[in-house]
Order: sequence, then structure tokens, then C-alpha cells
Amino acid sequence: MPATLIPSENAQWFAMLGLGDMPDYSAISITLSNEPIEHWFYKRNKLRPESLKLRLLVPSLGGWRVELERHDELFLAQWRPKDDLRIESQQLRYRKLVAWPRLSSIIDFPQLIGSLERSLEVSVLPHADIGARLIDPETLAANLQLRQWLAPCASSLGWSLKVQPM
Repeated sequence: MPATLIPSENAQWFAMLGLGDMPDYSAISITLSNEPIEHWFYKRNKLRPESLKLRLLVPSLGGWRVELERHDELFLAQWRPKDDLRIESQQLRYRKLVAWPRLSSIIDFPQLIGSLERSLEVSVLPHADIGARLIDPETLAANLQLRQWLAPCASSLGWSLKVQPM
């Protein structure tokens, strides 16, 4: 009897968003911050030490990851499939004392934002920047399912610093 192929979590996420089969080696990234996103691209001198950037990367071949980095490099947090949380920091506070939220599924990414705001006592701006490889980011930003999925954490989406209100 042939083994039944179980779609990867990434493939299930793409299907949930109505994106179907993605081209091999394609990827989608979603970036949020507590600063205007353009500061990370071309106004880095406006970033504060405590500026945060949260990025979800979803490659078509599997293995999603979420990275939260602080501008002053005080910590780097990473979430990966199967509830794999990794914290890099020289400070004990960030390695052991912060109640880092868990992320067992890519589907729960929008809820991670609120949990991080509470754990780190920060406010993330309600804007998500969409990046893509081998996919048109403008088409992604107009995708109704993606917009609905991100609604708990983003009231606007952009790509290459162009913004669409939700």
C-alpha cells in the first residue's frame, strides 16, 4: 500500500490563504515592527536601541521560522516548527526570565504579536510588510485571505514601502 503524503505545514498555510501550489524555491516574508517599517530599510539612524523587528519567513519547500530581533542586538528570538523556541542573548533576563510566548504552528502567528507585546511590554505597529521571492508581493498584499488572517495584528499591508489599508 503506498504511503499517504501528508502536506507540509507550509503547504497547508499556502492553501489556507488560497495560494495553492507555490513555485519551488519561492518564499513569503511578513515583517512587523514597533517602528515604521521604512526605518529598517533606509532610515536606520531613526531606530532606537529597543526597536524591534519581527519577521515570519515561509519558504515553499518547508521549514518556516519567525525571528524577533532587537536593533541593539540585546537578543534574538526564533520560533520554528514543532514548538522549537530559541533565545540568544548575553543577558540572563532574556534567556531565562522573560515569559516568551510559544508558537507551535504558523497558523497562530497573528496571535503571537499580542503575546509578545504583553511579555516584552512593547507596542507593535499595526502594519505588516510583505516580501516575496518568485511571487508578486503586490498580489499577496491584495489577497483577501492573507489580509483576514493578519487582521488581528495589522490594519494595513505594504510591500516595498507601498501601503494598502485593510
